Amino acid sequence: MVSYILLDGEPVIKPQTPSSGFSSRTSKQIMEDDECFYEYPRNWRGEAPVCRPKTGLQKYASWHRDNVEFTELTSSSKVGKKRLTPLTEFEKQIGVKKSIETYRYDWCIRPRYGCQERTFTKDEWKIFRQTHTIDYGNVVEIHKLDFPKSLGRGQYDWNTYFTDKANELNLEIVNLSDLVFREKQKPAVVEKVRPNPKEVEKVRTVEVVPIKEVEKYSPLIIAGVIAVVVILLLKRRRA
Repeated sequence: MVSYILLDGEPVIKPQTPSSGFSSRTSKQIMEDDECFYEYPRNWRGEAPVCRPKTGLQKYASWHRDNVEFTELTSSSKVGKKRLTPLTEFEKQIGVKKSIETYRYDWCIRPRYGCQERTFTKDEWKIFRQTHTIDYGNVVEIHKLDFPKSLGRGQYDWNTYFTDKANELNLEIVNLSDLVFREKQKPAVVEKVRPNPKEVEKVRTVEVVPIKEVEKYSPLIIAGVIAVVVILLLKRRRA
């Protein structure tokens, strides 16, 4: 028996008990234990079988096949199948569930009026219960196994199963055959370089030299003074 745990982002496979020997699958052609598939040569003459080491994924599939148990639910309020064997730490972290739950509910707005039936996911059911008064006598809890697709002959598509689990948790698959996952690296934050605001052009100041300005306008001042004097003289003569 083996257990799978996730340590620092990588699964570690630890034997819990020594190997109990070969587990015969198809007579002499192939036998296996926790660590190897043992293959006999086609023209077998008593030689020892050759060990073909199992990958982490193959070890998990073998462990799951030989150790995980399920139960049938047949009550009036619960139907389907559910896993009995406790989840390992690795399974918990990768999102394996004992079952996938849905809820079928029949209800009416009032007796024999506005009646309907609907099947809810677990999350939808939580929301629905918050806004409705539930008659639990009309609720059926349906359990479906959280299990990979069958490939026939007792084989299952564990590759797709764990790929989907990794995608649901936004994990990066480092090595699927050895069940190595890690959190996706966050992209580096690229700082946007904002252009500097345009500098406000300074108003060019013009230096005013008082003396030069006086010289510039002095002829006009002199002419004005002469005109005033002439006007005053004319007024006196008339007087």
